[in-house]
Parts: sequence; C-alpha cells; structure tokens
Amino acid sequence: MSNYPKNYIEFIDSLSTDIECRKYLLNIRWEKGYACVQCGHGEYWTNEEITYCICRKCRHRISLLAGTVMQDSKLAVRVWLVAMWLFSTQKDGISAKSLQDNLGLRSYRSAWSMLHKLRIAMARAGREPLSGMVEIGEVYIGGTLEGGKRGRGTEKKQLVAVAAQLERIPGGNPDKPSARDYRLSKIRAKHIKNASKAELHGFIKENISKGSTLIRDDWAGYSGIGDEGYRSEIYKASKATTDDEKLPHVHLVISLINRWILGTYQGSIDENNLQTYLEEFTFRFNRKASHSRGWLFYRLVQGAVSTKPHPYELLLIQD
Repeated sequence: MSNYPKNYIEFIDSLSTDIECRKYLLNIRWEKGYACVQCGHGEYWTNEEITYCICRKCRHRISLLAGTVMQDSKLAVRVWLVAMWLFSTQKDGISAKSLQDNLGLRSYRSAWSMLHKLRIAMARAGREPLSGMVEIGEVYIGGTLEGGKRGRGTEKKQLVAVAAQLERIPGGNPDKPSARDYRLSKIRAKHIKNASKAELHGFIKENISKGSTLIRDDWAGYSGIGDEGYRSEIYKASKATTDDEKLPHVHLVISLINRWILGTYQGSIDENNLQTYLEEFTFRFNRKASHSRGWLFYRLVQGAVSTKPHPYELLLIQD
C-alpha cells in the first residue's frame, strides 16, 4: 500500500488490526514532519502500542489522537478508519443509522457524533480557493419560495451562499460566450445568517481568490466588492426571464444539494448542523472525478488528523 488503499480489498488487507490502523494514522499525521509542541524538536519515538508519541529531546508525550477530531474517543482507531472508508467511498454518503449497523455500534449517538465530526473534517484548513470565472449567489435551501422571492426576505428557509467556479467548454462561441459555454468545476457553499454586505463579502474573501471575476446579480449586498480586488459581471435581477439570466450554475448546485439531502437523509437534516452537511456535499462534488475511491479516504484521514477536537456538546450547537 502507498499512501492509501486503492480499493476495499487493499483496505481490509492492509488495515486489518488496530495497531496497523494506528501506524497508518501516525504516518498520515506526521507526513509533513513532526514538531514537538513543547520544544519544537523534530524527532520522536512511540510506545509499542503506538498510542502516543514521545519527543526525543524534552520527553514530552502526546497521544496519537490528541488535537484531532478523534480526541477523547473511546472507539478503536480501526473503527474510525472503517467509518472513514464507508463514509468517503459511498457515492452519496451514509446515514448515522446505517453506519451504526455497519460498525455494530450500540449507540446511535456514537454514529451520529462520528459522522458530524467527519463532515467537519472534510473542510480541510488551507484548501485552495476558487478562482477565475466564479458564479455566485444566495438561495434558500428547501425549494422555491412562495411569491417568487429569491432568498432575501423570509425566515422560513435557511439561506445558503453558493460560489461555483466555471470552466470553459471546448467549442463554444469565443466572441460572445453564454452560460451554456461554461460548466461547473468546483464549488463552495456556506450557511449564512442573511444576505448583508458583511456576510456576502466575508464569504467571497474566505472562498474566492482576489482577481477572480464574479458573475452575480445587482443585489446591494455585493456593493463595494470591487474595492476588495474582485471584478464583476452583473446581470439585472429584476430583468431576468430565463434560466441563463438567473445564475444557472448556482441554482443547479442548490438543486443537487436538495436532491442529495432528500435521497441520502430523507430530506431531514439538523438545522444547527446544516454547514457540516454542506461541507460533505462540497467534498463529494469537488472530487466527483477522482481516479480512486481510496483517494477520497486518504483526503478524509488527512482532514481528520488536522481538524481540532469537536466535543459532542459543541456539535449540538454547531451553528
């Protein structure tokens, strides 16, 4: 096995015991180099069971799971890695009840907590921002609003900002390209409190590289974004009559999210944890063309060891 098992057979062959799983997790955790949190020294050794690391210089000891999304878990590392494999390699994800049954867990709470922690780990720190042509908009999750409102004045739905990086389709009209000349490449989605300037500017700066071109409408919440280093192509929302004029890629993403939530989670998700579901969808969408299921597993393990702990109580008030 290289950095990751390429398929399920390789997974069960190479990670069949808990100590093999701890050794794998250890290698992923320090794949960019170990640095003692106390003295900064770069060498360590482990105990025989590989449950903790000891600095060779100051002898500071750190648990293998300390500072990760798995910290304080009573579940074996092998259970965590099996959960990561099931969660990351299923095309549309897995419910907490299904995970509980697959792992033989006594507690539904354990499965629910594990899945939410892994969803958080899917949003890896330092991930590359979107760039180039980026369509952006905000829409309420849950379908079309009564009266045709476009997500800026109701409290009945959850508002989600969506950014979709576009790539040019070969063979389109080079002189006068339309929305049909582009296709979705990568996305970002965030549950926001409202469509204010502070919320929208914050979302843009967090997820899109400066210098990018924002394809957007003329909503006041985007005013001044040019001063932040972004170009804009604006359509008049009040004059939009066709899908091409209504940010088609943003609405396609929302449609896919709604369909995914309905198909995988029967349309029922915890409102307080909506952002974690959005991170899961984004992780899967942006890796839909991955050459190997094992690669998704590997990226999730990387996220799990680099994500700070999230106790169960914090998950209940995540939003």
